[in-house]
Amino acid sequence: MNILNKTGEIVKMIRKASTVFLMAHRDLDLDAINSCIGMSFYLRQNGKKAYIIIDDLQHELGVKRVLESENKNIHVIKSKNVNNLKDDDSLLIILDTNKSKITQNPEIIDSFSNILNIDHHDKNKDSLKCDLRIIDEDVSSTCEMLTLFFRENNFKITAKIATLLLAGIVLDTNNYRLNTNARTFYNSYYLMECGAKMRDVNELLKQEIHDYVKRQKIISSVRVIKSLAIGRGSQRNEYKKEELAKSADSLLTFSKIKASFVVGKLSKDLIGISARSVGEVNVGEILEKFGGGGSEFEAAATVENNNVNKVVSELLKLINNL
Repeated sequence: MNILNKTGEIVKMIRKASTVFLMAHRDLDLDAINSCIGMSFYLRQNGKKAYIIIDDLQHELGVKRVLESENKNIHVIKSKNVNNLKDDDSLLIILDTNKSKITQNPEIIDSFSNILNIDHHDKNKDSLKCDLRIIDEDVSSTCEMLTLFFRENNFKITAKIATLLLAGIVLDTNNYRLNTNARTFYNSYYLMECGAKMRDVNELLKQEIHDYVKRQKIISSVRVIKSLAIGRGSQRNEYKKEELAKSADSLLTFSKIKASFVVGKLSKDLIGISARSVGEVNVGEILEKFGGGGSEFEAAATVENNNVNKVVSELLKLINNL
């Protein structure tokens, strides 16, 4: 569903709301947090109180940088404080996911009478119920969807907001390698016309050198089956989710690789899987088998287990049955 066809309904829902709460998926990335901040800016400019719900205890480096730089411009709250601030006319906007179970806090969703969902990932039986859902799988990112919404409403954004939206697009397209079309480039051009600075985008995407070294070790473990690359982290090491995601991104850059999967320990009893695809293999459907999901181009899952090799074996069984 194209967001351009629903801008009137979005505006109407926002106008009727007393206060607005914004929430994305757990383990925020730049598309999730920056779309929340972009929508928060729109709401504030239209006279609405806006709160961003964040329960994550740790953040990837780019998200941490954004939250530190935007600290004075946004209202971040924990989900436990929502009931003290909401009323019957409050609106909950869920961004960058349509699965309630992977939001910052699924338990608060049912307490809202008005819910708007804006996302670009696949919809399935686990998709949340809401008053208005806008899912456009042909758009690169939620940040691009908001860019379209702002353009359609002739809403003027600042150079900083334009930069944040552009960062979300660059992240979710893996530097314009995935899910990219002419509209993606045009919207990126539009954001740069609004003052977005690619230098600042690159700064948000910078990584720690020791994390890079860890990822190279994952890549060196790669196994290729049916043009699908499977990498695994060491059983002795724990990894951040973004490390697994970036490793999957890297594997997809090699010749003849149609999709990539990276498996690694997130904590003592939790295994993470990150997947990327050029579009010929729907990695979202595959990782739904592990309780995760995403789109045909990118997906993730977490598995309660403490054995990386066992999870890799289960993944290989699914791949061999493709």
